[in-house]
Amino acid sequence: MSENKLGLNWSAVEKALAEGSFSGYKIGILETEKLFSEFLKNKQIPGRHVENKIKYIHRFLSLPDKLDYGRHLFKRIIHEPHFEISREETKQIISGYWQALLDIEEAIESLSLAEKIILRGRYVLGIVLKNLRRIFLVILAAAALIWALGETGFGRKFTEVVVKVNHFFIFKILFWATIILGVLVVLGGILYFISGRKRRF
Repeated sequence: MSENKLGLNWSAVEKALAEGSFSGYKIGILETEKLFSEFLKNKQIPGRHVENKIKYIHRFLSLPDKLDYGRHLFKRIIHEPHFEISREETKQIISGYWQALLDIEEAIESLSLAEKIILRGRYVLGIVLKNLRRIFLVILAAAALIWALGETGFGRKFTEVVVKVNHFFIFKILFWATIILGVLVVLGGILYFISGRKRRF
């Protein structure tokens, strides 16, 4: 299964199952969930999280209960690391993921051009809205900060202190540090030149 028509690499899953241990079975499920998540992302299924993406493609699944159960076990592995699971149950869970992947691939291939455009549009729109929300929050925070610095007594005093510190840093520390550094570079160059001439003679 390491190479298949879906273009997914199952070698990590197969290696984990080959261990024949409870930890190996659980790692196999974790790796399968990882492949499933990457597949949904590559197919540009709309949704911020896997749960949101599954809601969008749920109608395409022939065995949705198997996928739901598999993801339930995946969450148990995350939150209850000491519970045990058999090899047979692990294989059933992975087969549920595999069937879901096949269903999604088949559904996407059967979509009309208009449906594919809508799918792509919803995916892009989700990304745009997510970034717009962040930009809006940054602008809102910057506006609140500017208002606080310009309109409140504490803000004006704080701004005055910051300006003085900045002025001191630029015209005292940075200015003199630049002059001293320049002098040291010149002296270093002169000493290097003198020592080079002495070596020649």
